[in-house]
Amino acid sequence: KYTLKEISEFKKFKINRLKKNIYKYSMENSIDKCILPTLAPTSLEFNICIKNPFSGHFIYTALLVNILEIIADKKGVGVKEFEIGIIQGDNNKLLYSCIKLLSPLVKFITIITNKKKYVQEEIDEIYDETGLSIRLTEDIESGLDDVDVIINLGDFNIFKKDKKIKSNAIVINYGVARPEENILDNIVINSISIKFDNLIESMLDQNTISSFTRLELASIIFCHRRGFCANVNENNVDNRTINSIYSQFLKSGCKITGLTGNFGGTECGNLELKI
Repeated sequence: KYTLKEISEFKKFKINRLKKNIYKYSMENSIDKCILPTLAPTSLEFNICIKNPFSGHFIYTALLVNILEIIADKKGVGVKEFEIGIIQGDNNKLLYSCIKLLSPLVKFITIITNKKKYVQEEIDEIYDETGLSIRLTEDIESGLDDVDVIINLGDFNIFKKDKKIKSNAIVINYGVARPEENILDNIVINSISIKFDNLIESMLDQNTISSFTRLELASIIFCHRRGFCANVNENNVDNRTINSIYSQFLKSGCKITGLTGNFGGTECGNLELKI
Protein backbone atom coordinates (compact mmCIF):
# COMPACT_ATOMS: atom_id res chain seq x y z
CA LYS A 1 0.00 0.00 0.00
CA TYR A 2 1.09 3.54 -0.76
CA THR A 3 -0.12 6.82 0.70
CA LEU A 4 -1.06 9.73 -1.58
CA LYS A 5 1.98 11.60 -0.31
CA GLU A 6 4.26 8.72 -1.29
CA ILE A 7 2.68 8.38 -4.74
CA SER A 8 3.00 12.12 -5.40
CA GLU A 9 6.76 11.74 -4.97
CA PHE A 10 7.08 8.83 -7.43
CA LYS A 11 9.27 9.23 -10.50
CA LYS A 12 7.83 8.54 -13.96
CA PHE A 13 9.09 4.95 -14.07
CA LYS A 14 7.44 4.06 -10.77
CA ILE A 15 4.17 5.78 -11.77
CA ASN A 16 4.07 3.77 -15.01
CA ARG A 17 4.70 0.54 -13.12
CA LEU A 18 1.89 1.38 -10.70
CA LYS A 19 -0.47 2.11 -13.60
CA LYS A 20 0.34 -1.26 -15.17
CA ASN A 21 -0.40 -2.99 -11.87
CA ILE A 22 -3.71 -1.13 -11.54
CA TYR A 23 -4.67 -2.07 -15.10
CA LYS A 24 -3.74 -5.74 -14.55
CA TYR A 25 -5.70 -5.94 -11.31
CA SER A 26 -8.71 -4.23 -12.90
CA MET A 27 -8.79 -6.62 -15.87
CA GLU A 28 -8.44 -9.68 -13.64
CA ASN A 29 -11.31 -8.52 -11.44
CA SER A 30 -13.63 -7.09 -14.15
CA ILE A 31 -13.32 -3.53 -12.83
CA ASP A 32 -14.50 -0.94 -15.37
CA LYS A 33 -13.32 2.18 -13.56
CA CYS A 34 -10.83 2.96 -10.86
CA ILE A 35 -11.76 6.17 -9.00
CA LEU A 36 -8.81 8.18 -7.71
CA PRO A 37 -8.96 10.79 -4.92
CA THR A 38 -9.00 14.36 -6.23
CA LEU A 39 -5.57 14.95 -4.67
CA ALA A 40 -3.98 12.06 -6.58
CA PRO A 41 -1.28 13.11 -9.08
CA THR A 42 -2.58 13.71 -12.61
CA SER A 43 0.15 11.43 -13.96
CA LEU A 44 -1.70 8.45 -12.46
CA GLU A 45 -4.75 8.96 -14.68
CA PHE A 46 -5.35 6.83 -17.78
CA ASN A 47 -8.30 5.28 -19.64
CA ILE A 48 -9.79 3.28 -16.74
CA CYS A 49 -8.28 5.34 -13.93
CA ILE A 50 -9.91 8.75 -13.36
CA LYS A 51 -10.04 11.33 -10.60
CA ASN A 52 -13.22 11.31 -8.55
CA PRO A 53 -15.83 13.38 -10.46
CA PHE A 54 -18.42 13.19 -7.68
CA SER A 55 -18.52 16.00 -5.13
CA GLY A 56 -21.64 14.71 -3.41
CA HIS A 57 -23.61 17.77 -4.53
CA PHE A 58 -26.38 15.67 -6.05
CA ILE A 59 -26.94 13.80 -2.76
CA TYR A 60 -27.07 17.14 -0.93
CA THR A 61 -29.66 18.27 -3.50
CA ALA A 62 -31.75 15.11 -3.22
CA LEU A 63 -31.94 15.49 0.58
CA LEU A 64 -33.54 18.96 0.54
CA VAL A 65 -36.59 17.75 2.47
CA ASN A 66 -34.41 16.03 5.09
CA ILE A 67 -32.46 19.26 5.58
CA LEU A 68 -35.70 21.22 6.00
CA GLU A 69 -36.86 18.66 8.57
CA ILE A 70 -33.64 19.12 10.57
CA ILE A 71 -34.14 22.90 10.55
CA ALA A 72 -37.82 22.54 11.51
CA ASP A 73 -36.97 20.14 14.34
CA LYS A 74 -34.38 22.56 15.73
CA LYS A 75 -36.92 25.38 15.62
CA GLY A 76 -39.67 23.23 17.13
CA VAL A 77 -42.06 23.67 14.20
CA GLY A 78 -43.24 21.72 11.17
CA VAL A 79 -41.90 22.25 7.64
CA LYS A 80 -45.42 23.27 6.55
CA GLU A 81 -45.11 26.36 8.76
CA PHE A 82 -42.09 27.69 6.84
CA GLU A 83 -42.33 30.59 4.43
CA ILE A 84 -39.96 29.55 1.64
CA GLY A 85 -38.30 31.63 -1.07
CA ILE A 86 -36.35 30.17 -4.00
CA ILE A 87 -33.74 32.09 -6.00
CA GLN A 88 -33.71 30.68 -9.51
CA GLY A 89 -30.48 29.79 -11.31
CA ASP A 90 -29.68 28.69 -14.85
CA ASN A 91 -30.91 25.12 -14.37
CA ASN A 92 -34.69 24.99 -14.80
CA LYS A 93 -34.73 21.21 -14.22
CA LEU A 94 -33.30 21.74 -10.74
CA LEU A 95 -35.90 24.44 -10.03
CA TYR A 96 -38.79 22.18 -11.05
CA SER A 97 -37.35 19.25 -9.08
CA CYS A 98 -37.10 21.36 -5.91
CA ILE A 99 -40.67 22.63 -6.34
CA LYS A 100 -41.98 19.07 -6.75
CA LEU A 101 -40.09 17.96 -3.63
CA LEU A 102 -41.69 20.80 -1.68
CA SER A 103 -45.21 20.52 -3.11
CA PRO A 104 -46.53 17.90 -0.63
CA LEU A 105 -45.15 19.89 2.32
CA VAL A 106 -46.08 23.54 1.73
CA LYS A 107 -48.93 25.48 0.15
CA PHE A 108 -47.07 28.56 -1.10
CA ILE A 109 -43.60 29.39 -2.46
CA THR A 110 -42.04 32.61 -3.73
CA ILE A 111 -39.56 32.34 -6.61
CA ILE A 112 -37.12 35.16 -7.34
CA THR A 113 -36.54 34.99 -11.09
CA ASN A 114 -35.60 37.13 -14.06
CA LYS A 115 -36.94 34.46 -16.43
CA LYS A 116 -40.63 34.64 -15.63
CA LYS A 117 -41.87 34.13 -19.18
CA TYR A 118 -39.70 31.01 -19.57
CA VAL A 119 -40.95 29.23 -16.44
CA GLN A 120 -44.58 30.40 -16.18
CA GLU A 121 -46.03 27.53 -18.24
CA GLU A 122 -44.27 24.85 -16.17
CA ILE A 123 -45.27 26.63 -12.94
CA ASP A 124 -48.92 26.64 -14.07
CA GLU A 125 -48.70 22.89 -14.77
CA ILE A 126 -47.25 22.26 -11.30
CA TYR A 127 -50.14 24.24 -9.79
CA ASP A 128 -52.70 22.20 -11.75
CA GLU A 129 -50.98 18.97 -10.69
CA THR A 130 -50.29 19.72 -7.01
CA GLY A 131 -52.32 22.78 -5.98
CA LEU A 132 -49.12 24.53 -4.89
CA SER A 133 -49.39 28.32 -5.27
CA ILE A 134 -46.24 30.01 -6.57
CA ARG A 135 -45.46 33.71 -6.73
CA LEU A 136 -42.90 34.85 -9.32
CA THR A 137 -41.05 38.14 -8.81
CA GLU A 138 -37.83 39.88 -9.84
CA ASP A 139 -37.76 41.95 -6.65
CA ILE A 140 -35.49 40.11 -4.21
CA GLU A 141 -36.27 42.42 -1.30
CA SER A 142 -40.05 41.99 -1.41
CA GLY A 143 -39.71 38.36 -2.47
CA LEU A 144 -37.61 37.43 0.56
CA ASP A 145 -39.53 39.61 3.01
CA ASP A 146 -40.54 37.50 6.04
CA VAL A 147 -39.34 34.18 4.57
CA ASP A 148 -37.91 31.60 6.99
CA VAL A 149 -35.84 29.62 4.49
CA ILE A 150 -34.15 30.70 1.25
CA ILE A 151 -33.27 27.97 -1.25
CA ASN A 152 -30.59 29.45 -3.49
CA LEU A 153 -30.24 27.81 -6.91
CA GLY A 154 -28.45 30.74 -8.54
CA ASP A 155 -26.40 33.80 -7.63
CA PHE A 156 -27.60 36.36 -5.08
CA ASN A 157 -25.62 39.10 -6.83
CA ILE A 158 -27.61 38.81 -10.06
CA PHE A 159 -30.51 40.31 -8.12
CA LYS A 160 -28.75 42.15 -5.28
CA LYS A 161 -25.73 43.63 -7.11
CA ASP A 162 -23.27 43.27 -4.19
CA LYS A 163 -25.60 44.88 -1.64
CA LYS A 164 -26.31 43.23 1.69
CA ILE A 165 -29.55 41.25 1.96
CA LYS A 166 -31.58 42.14 5.04
CA SER A 167 -32.95 38.76 6.06
CA ASN A 168 -32.81 36.46 9.07
CA ALA A 169 -33.73 33.48 6.91
CA ILE A 170 -31.64 30.32 6.83
CA VAL A 171 -30.14 29.73 3.37
CA ILE A 172 -29.88 26.27 1.82
CA ASN A 173 -27.33 27.03 -0.87
CA TYR A 174 -27.16 25.04 -4.11
CA GLY A 175 -25.80 27.97 -6.10
CA VAL A 176 -23.41 30.86 -5.48
CA ALA A 177 -23.21 32.53 -2.05
CA ARG A 178 -19.63 33.66 -1.52
CA PRO A 179 -18.87 34.08 2.21
CA GLU A 180 -16.22 36.74 1.52
CA GLU A 181 -18.90 38.99 -0.03
CA ASN A 182 -20.81 38.88 3.27
CA ILE A 183 -24.19 39.30 1.58
CA LEU A 184 -25.96 37.52 4.44
CA ASP A 185 -25.35 37.60 8.20
CA ASN A 186 -27.22 34.43 9.03
CA ILE A 187 -26.75 30.70 8.40
CA VAL A 188 -25.76 29.59 4.89
CA ILE A 189 -25.81 25.80 4.46
CA ASN A 190 -23.48 24.64 1.68
CA SER A 191 -23.38 20.88 2.26
CA ILE A 192 -24.04 18.06 4.71
CA SER A 193 -22.04 15.50 6.67
CA ILE A 194 -23.24 11.90 6.57
CA LYS A 195 -22.41 8.50 8.00
CA PHE A 196 -23.00 5.00 6.63
CA ASP A 197 -24.61 2.12 8.47
CA ASN A 198 -22.35 0.13 10.81
CA LEU A 199 -21.50 -2.52 8.19
CA ILE A 200 -20.10 -0.07 5.64
CA GLU A 201 -18.46 2.10 8.34
CA SER A 202 -16.57 -0.97 9.61
CA MET A 203 -15.16 -1.54 6.09
CA LEU A 204 -13.63 1.95 5.77
CA ASP A 205 -9.91 1.97 6.49
CA GLN A 206 -7.95 5.09 7.45
CA ASN A 207 -6.50 5.55 3.94
CA THR A 208 -9.99 5.59 2.41
CA ILE A 209 -11.36 8.03 4.99
CA SER A 210 -8.40 10.37 4.55
CA SER A 211 -8.72 10.31 0.73
CA PHE A 212 -12.50 10.60 0.26
CA THR A 213 -15.28 12.22 2.24
CA ARG A 214 -18.21 9.96 3.11
CA LEU A 215 -20.38 12.09 0.82
CA GLU A 216 -18.00 11.38 -2.07
CA LEU A 217 -17.98 7.66 -1.26
CA ALA A 218 -21.78 7.57 -1.12
CA SER A 219 -21.91 9.34 -4.50
CA ILE A 220 -19.66 6.73 -6.09
CA ILE A 221 -21.63 3.84 -4.58
CA PHE A 222 -25.10 5.17 -5.41
CA CYS A 223 -24.43 6.18 -9.00
CA HIS A 224 -22.76 2.90 -9.90
CA ARG A 225 -25.57 0.88 -8.31
CA ARG A 226 -28.13 2.60 -10.52
CA GLY A 227 -25.94 3.30 -13.55
CA PHE A 228 -26.70 7.00 -13.97
CA CYS A 229 -23.23 8.49 -13.66
CA ALA A 230 -23.94 10.92 -16.51
CA ASN A 231 -26.83 12.50 -14.60
CA VAL A 232 -25.24 13.35 -11.28
CA ASN A 233 -23.30 16.56 -11.74
CA GLU A 234 -24.76 19.64 -10.08
CA ASN A 235 -25.96 21.11 -13.38
CA ASN A 236 -27.89 18.04 -14.49
CA VAL A 237 -30.03 16.76 -11.63
CA ASP A 238 -33.52 15.84 -12.80
CA ASN A 239 -36.49 14.61 -10.79
CA ARG A 240 -35.93 10.93 -11.62
CA THR A 241 -32.33 11.09 -10.45
CA ILE A 242 -33.26 12.92 -7.24
CA ASN A 243 -35.96 10.37 -6.38
CA SER A 244 -33.59 7.48 -7.06
CA ILE A 245 -30.82 8.99 -4.93
CA TYR A 246 -33.25 9.68 -2.09
CA SER A 247 -34.43 6.07 -2.19
CA GLN A 248 -30.82 4.79 -2.21
CA PHE A 249 -29.93 6.96 0.77
CA LEU A 250 -32.80 5.61 2.86
CA LYS A 251 -32.28 1.96 1.88
CA SER A 252 -28.54 2.10 2.55
CA GLY A 253 -29.02 3.16 6.17
CA CYS A 254 -27.13 6.43 5.68
CA LYS A 255 -27.89 9.33 7.99
CA ILE A 256 -27.22 13.07 7.96
CA THR A 257 -24.94 13.87 10.91
CA GLY A 258 -24.50 17.61 10.40
CA LEU A 259 -25.00 20.71 8.26
CA THR A 260 -21.92 22.55 7.00
CA GLY A 261 -21.43 26.04 5.58
CA ASN A 262 -21.07 29.56 6.98
CA PHE A 263 -22.44 31.51 9.91
CA GLY A 264 -22.05 35.28 9.73
CA GLY A 265 -19.46 34.83 6.98
CA THR A 266 -17.36 32.38 9.03
CA GLU A 267 -16.98 28.73 8.01
CA CYS A 268 -18.80 26.39 10.37
CA GLY A 269 -18.98 22.59 10.51
CA ASN A 270 -22.00 22.12 12.80
CA LEU A 271 -24.53 24.69 11.66
CA GLU A 272 -27.43 22.76 13.16
CA LEU A 273 -26.12 23.91 16.56
CA LYS A 274 -26.60 27.55 15.47
CA ILE A 275 -30.28 27.18 14.58
